[in-house]
Amino acid sequence: MADDIVQDTFLRIIATPSLPEQDFAKSYLYRTANNLVIDHFRRERILSFVPDPEKAFEMLADDTPSPEQIAWSRQELKRLQKILQKLPKHHREVFILARIEGLTYVQIGEQLGIPSQTAFSRMVRALGLIKEAMDQAEKK
Repeated sequence: MADDIVQDTFLRIIATPSLPEQDFAKSYLYRTANNLVIDHFRRERILSFVPDPEKAFEMLADDTPSPEQIAWSRQELKRLQKILQKLPKHHREVFILARIEGLTYVQIGEQLGIPSQTAFSRMVRALGLIKEAMDQAEKK
């Protein structure tokens, strides 16, 4: 085990793109080794709860969505697309820029020529309208 940790320590240090200054190199080496020892004992503690550690990963649940989950997600996406099409244009634009494009409200404001507070308030209103429409669709 000690040999493995020493080897892993040097592999980590070699793979580090920017090493610390020479004054801190020794402490960096010790800290890296210490962290690897801590990680090792954490793994050991977790694996002690598993009857056969070699098969531990086989016991993990498969997170691949089922055909039912895929079908449901597609239906929800279609429903959301219809709701987005019915939103007022200025609310829809902000929603798409924020949630799909990943822009900040400042960036949205700059792109649309509006204050960032207006972009934020339009987003709040868009989310409210979407929630109302989704709730109404569920009641049907």
